[in-house]
Amino acid sequence: MGTDSPKTVLIVDNQPRETAALQKQLAFAGFRTEIATRRAGAIRIVEEHPPDIVLIEASLSDIDSVEVVAFIRSDLRACRMPILAMSVLPHMKGRCLKGGCDDFLRKSLR
Repeated sequence: MGTDSPKTVLIVDNQPRETAALQKQLAFAGFRTEIATRRAGAIRIVEEHPPDIVLIEASLSDIDSVEVVAFIRSDLRACRMPILAMSVLPHMKGRCLKGGCDDFLRKSLR
């Protein structure tokens, strides 16, 4: 048996229900999660405890997700960290990919 610790996923989203559902799914799959609802929280987590991957809501109401991605990409410890944007809005895909995200996940409406 290995002693590897679970991979950490930083979720950047300000929708509590969606965040809780995603956190539950990731925990079930064996991931540890960190949650940030604001730009400052996301940046603090990346600086203090760099996660293995970032899932960021593309259309946050109070922060520019592309700005957060640019900050992460400028940090030498985190510049290669996979970043996936998420949104129910498919037209956000191009903006996110051009802004430095590695991929785009389309959220479903429930």
